[in-house]
Formats: sequence, C-alpha cells, structure tokens
Amino acid sequence: MIRFIFLSLLLAASGANAGPFKNLEDIRQNLGLAKLELGSSNRKVKVAVLDKGFFGFQKELGRSLPASTVYSPGPLPSPEDLKIDHGLRMAQMLAGLYSRDPGRSEGLELSLYNVFGYSNFKAAIDDVVRKRFDVVLYSEVWEYGGNGDGGGFINAQVNRAIRAGVLWVNAAGNFGRTTYNGSITTIGENWVRLPDQNNGLKITCRAPEKRKCPIRVVLSWNDFKNDSEAGTNKDLDVALLDDMMNVVQTSTLKQSADRKEERPGYSKYPREIIEAQIDGGTFFIKVKDASRNFTSRDRLRISVDGQGIEMARADLDENLLTPADNREAIVVGAIDSEKSSRSLRLGKPDLLAPSSVILDQGQGAEFRGSSNAAAFTAAAVALLKRRDPRLTRGGFLSQLRGFSWSEGNMSLQTLRFGPHQGGCFTEGQWQEAPPYIQQILNAGGKLVQTTAGWRIMLPYDPVLLAPGRLQRSRPDDMIVATESGLQVFSRYGMIPQGAAEVFQRPLEMGLCGRVDVTSGLMLGF
Repeated sequence: MIRFIFLSLLLAASGANAGPFKNLEDIRQNLGLAKLELGSSNRKVKVAVLDKGFFGFQKELGRSLPASTVYSPGPLPSPEDLKIDHGLRMAQMLAGLYSRDPGRSEGLELSLYNVFGYSNFKAAIDDVVRKRFDVVLYSEVWEYGGNGDGGGFINAQVNRAIRAGVLWVNAAGNFGRTTYNGSITTIGENWVRLPDQNNGLKITCRAPEKRKCPIRVVLSWNDFKNDSEAGTNKDLDVALLDDMMNVVQTSTLKQSADRKEERPGYSKYPREIIEAQIDGGTFFIKVKDASRNFTSRDRLRISVDGQGIEMARADLDENLLTPADNREAIVVGAIDSEKSSRSLRLGKPDLLAPSSVILDQGQGAEFRGSSNAAAFTAAAVALLKRRDPRLTRGGFLSQLRGFSWSEGNMSLQTLRFGPHQGGCFTEGQWQEAPPYIQQILNAGGKLVQTTAGWRIMLPYDPVLLAPGRLQRSRPDDMIVATESGLQVFSRYGMIPQGAAEVFQRPLEMGLCGRVDVTSGLMLGF
C-alpha cells in the first residue's frame, strides 16, 4: 500500500478558515461548489476520510476542519515515528471546498480513519458500514491485493461499503508513467523475460547532483483471491541491479498457500517489495520464477514509485491499481498531472478533476496529483448527497461537465485561425518540448498546425487547468502556455517568444487522426 507523495506541511493556517492552501476558495467558485452549498438542505451528510496520515489534525479542529471532527486510530497502532499528514491535507481540501467556513461546515459530519495496514483498513470499513456513512474518500491505492480487474481482497472490503450504500470516491493513483504489465515467460536459469537488455526492465534515476532517488519497487502477479488468507502456491522473486548488473537489493519471500502461514521469510501474498535509495543513473529490475508453475494466462505487474524515477517501457494505457479498478467506485483522475493513472480496458477513471493546490506561505509552491482531485470530488459528492439522500453513483456522474474530441465550443471565427490545410487539424510532434509545453501535452493536449502557426488543442476549456487563476476579460482572449505558467492574453496583442496558445477544440472541426479517449467527464457544475 502506498500513499501519494504530498509534502509534509509543517505550516500554520494563514487564517481561521484558510488552512495551508490559498486557492481553495477560487477552486470552489470555479467548479460551482459554492452554488451547491447554497442549495443544500438541512440534512447532515456523514463523510469518512480513510488514510494513514493525520498528523497534526488536533490543531486544525474548528479552523480548517469542523470542530466536531472525529478521529479513529484503528485497532493496531501505527509506528510511533509515522508523522504523515497526507490524510489531514485531503480532509482539509474536502472541508475547504465543502464550505467557505470549514471550521463550521454546516451539515458535514466528518470522521478521520487511520488505515495503516490491512487490519485497520478492514476495521474502518466495518465502522463505516455499521454507522451508515454516506461518502468515503480514499486517496490511496494498493500496489498489491488485486489483479487489475476489480477483484482481490482489497476490493472485497470496498465492495462491502458500496453494497451498504456508501458512495466510495477513490483516487486513480499516480502510477501513470511507472507501471509495467507483462506475461510470465520463463527462460534460462529461471529468469522471466522482460523487455530490456539482460531480460530486465530498465529504470532511470534522475536525481540532482549529490542526491539519491528513493525507490519502491513492487512486483505482483495475478493470483490474489477475494479472501486475504487464501494464499498462493505461485512464487516469483525480484532483484534490483545497477547498470553493471551488480545486485543492489533483492526480495525473495517464499509464497505459501497455507492459511496459517506465519513463518519468517514466507508470505501468503503474491507480491515482492524492494525499498532502497539509489544514485543517479540506469538500473534494471529482474524477475525469477521460483515455483515453475505459471501458465500462459498468468500476468505480472511491476509498479515503481519514487521522486525522479523514470520507466521507458511503462504501460501508459493500463496502470490503474487497486481499488481504483473497482467498477462501482467513483474513480477520479487528475486532469493536470501526467502521472495520473488510467485503464482504457476498464474505462477508468470515471471523471477527471483539477488537482493544483498552492501553499499559502513561502513562495506558494504548487502540488498536484489524483489524491487532490479525489478530495475535490468528494466535496462535491458530499454537497449533492446532503441535498439528495438518494443520490447514486450514476446520479452524481450524470450531473458533471462533459469533454469531447468530437464536439467543440468556441468557433473558428472567434479564434481567428483554422487548420493549416483540409477540413481538420493535423497533429504534429514537438521533440524535447519545454516543460511548460510538455505539461499541457501530458494533460491531453495535441500539438496542431494552424493557419496562425503551431497551437495546442484540448478537448476542454484550458481555463480548467488552473481553476480560479485564469479569467478571460473578452470571449476571444487567448490562454497561453508560457515559461511562467498559463496566462491570459488579448488575441490582438503579442505573446512571449516560445509561448503557445492553448485552445479548446472548435465547433466546426477537430483532429484528423484517432485519439484513445474520445470523450469523458470533468468535475464541475
């Protein structure tokens, strides 16, 4: 299990209600959540945030969290040095978007559950079901516990909550660029065939000089059952090697199908985990078949997490981890993060949402990711559930904004340009695009040639990439990607050298070629 990396913020709130973020009210207004709050009934809505880090929440009660917020530590204690505040920040975002006055948050009954470890996770769901919560926010995924198809013992617990009527909001995860999926083909010396040299999977650490990359490698294979005690008789081992094929670290647990297995060095779970600090450079992950009983139907997954880690052979279409693969959960991806996970096969995530939050102190550092996007969405679900106690997953999704590559918004007449030739826009490639351009391309943008030069086309209004920070004075104002970020410019003025206009697909025509995802839903009302 892994939390999404979010800087531990040892910051005091800048005001009674502001919390550590300075752009939440802008986001609340831009997404239409303020009007949802105005239309709420007198009914209370019970919301649970499940996470494994609420360090410092006591100081926020009555300020950035409702004064009545309840904390449940779980039956098993977390490590004493575990001072993680990821869950606290998710709860603060939810409360700050639910109400302009999160310290009061009228109608919101908020509970925080520590779910460090499977036993605490299961106990939290027991309580959620027993107390009949309306909404759960779970801004985490597990790198093991499921087979990528909505099954496995983690989803079995989530399904209990969903069957009890809970609207389960789950982050898609941030493994969109660091997940590999493959078959299990055993070759010489029992090694499993992987796509790079020496039958390995190549990864790269891009660490600053004299720094290291923290790395977590999880190998799992598709033998997880809905029963967490069932175990497996299929066994793989994993090794991390440097570019000279020297072993950095290995994980060689012996898998067991014995329900009572407790021996050191044994595991009932089909997974192996490596955690290390590595220098900058090239490394390889290798896998060995220890049981020799895999079939052509078996599959493995390697997920890697760590700042500065790159995976050249990442599967960009299938990288959704458990329980974000749950068909009945409301799964949320980040529209503004290239790391946000997805599954074309499952049609997940169910919606995209902005995720950018800006700190209210220092230089205003910005943080993004699907965990934030899920918190934004959970606030909307809570507001609508308070208004309509019969709200369902489908009912919520039906109220969202759509985006589409086949339908446009602004006309070519307003844009004052058209395609370079023909009746559609031809997509191009920008080799080594600067970061501020690559960021837009990673958010679904397509580089297209127009009669006014190269532009970037999106299937949605680019204002949504920075909610609350971009305001057009005129309908034809341009949204422009610059070194300083997205900015608004008059269509009749000059833009900086190296900048590029970002525009929504126009009414009259779209792209000439195919796209993987032609349409979808976005958070907004």
